Amino acid sequence: MQYIFLAVLLSLPSIAISQNVSQPNDTEYFFEKFSIELDSLRKANHIPGLAVAVVKDQELAWSNGYGNSHFDTGDGASFKAVTPDTPFWIASVTKTFLGLLFLQLEEQDKMDLNNEINDMPGWDNFCDWLSNSEIVFGQDLHCDKPITIRNVLNHTVNGDPGTEFMYNPLMYSRLSRYIEYVYGRPISDAEGRHNTMARLIQENILGPAGMDRTMSSMWQREKALVFFDMAQGFEYSNGRYIRKKHIERHLAGGAGIVSTVNDLAKYDIAIDKGILASDQVMKKLFTPALVPDGTTLPYAFGWYVQEYKGEKLIWHSGWDEKAGFSALYLKVPEQNLTLILLANSEGMWWGNPLDDAEVEGALFAQLFLDHFVFTAK
Repeated sequence: MQYIFLAVLLSLPSIAISQNVSQPNDTEYFFEKFSIELDSLRKANHIPGLAVAVVKDQELAWSNGYGNSHFDTGDGASFKAVTPDTPFWIASVTKTFLGLLFLQLEEQDKMDLNNEINDMPGWDNFCDWLSNSEIVFGQDLHCDKPITIRNVLNHTVNGDPGTEFMYNPLMYSRLSRYIEYVYGRPISDAEGRHNTMARLIQENILGPAGMDRTMSSMWQREKALVFFDMAQGFEYSNGRYIRKKHIERHLAGGAGIVSTVNDLAKYDIAIDKGILASDQVMKKLFTPALVPDGTTLPYAFGWYVQEYKGEKLIWHSGWDEKAGFSALYLKVPEQNLTLILLANSEGMWWGNPLDDAEVEGALFAQLFLDHFVFTAK
């Protein structure tokens, strides 16, 4: 199958959009068309506010905001418009940071991914509770079998560890406790205001990438404005928007980062330029797990990896129904192309199966792919 890629994007080294930056007319026209359809899809899915960024050839090509990050759900008329610098709770997109962090720590000889999470204090009680609960993530969970940190990062915990993929965010949430254990601190420190994982993400990723509008902890004093500027989460029900309780959580591993599309674009560029890690680490980051029989699984280290219509797609979604947020971070590596979307409702979520990677089921992903990747001649 043949594909056409946007000629102007391929030819332009950098197109940073803002209210006061002029652009070539053909580029403006293309993004305006995509923008109109994106906003229409936002409204159809009852998303109050949406921010978007597109990265091409390791440069921010375009970013924009739609709708409102805050508004009065009563009779008032208080609104705050979304911009590319509006912070959102990114939910499970946080896992991409965890995969990178653990590979960094492994290279620094501060972490062995073959060590077992079973050794962590409190593991037996947690695992017994989960495996005996009705929670789906506890199904076929064998607490008496060794489960490595690599298994947790690759979501190969359920069943015979290391042999099958099942997305398990509750296991990722234990990684903050495991880091405290490895660094010789009480695992209860993971729930503190300045847990070790949050500090390590700031030092190893956010700082080097220049992500000043991103918090790895809800209590980073130097980034207080990120917390106070964060979008309000909403639920849409029976024709009206319901304000959700404002996020105040520690960084657990499965979620915990607050960021903007412009900052995540910086993250994406830093990843692809090799600023954050060695070539060896970067190769591992996007390499899907293999099971003993040689089968390739659809997950690497904090990233889904799949093929769709002959194109490799690397991605992660975010969905927090309790907080009222959803997110999508989609990379098309062979085209040096990335889409980043953040929303303050769960309206972007499409119900990806727990045992597979099917980003094509997301309407927002499909819109992007149709416009940028799979446009037929």
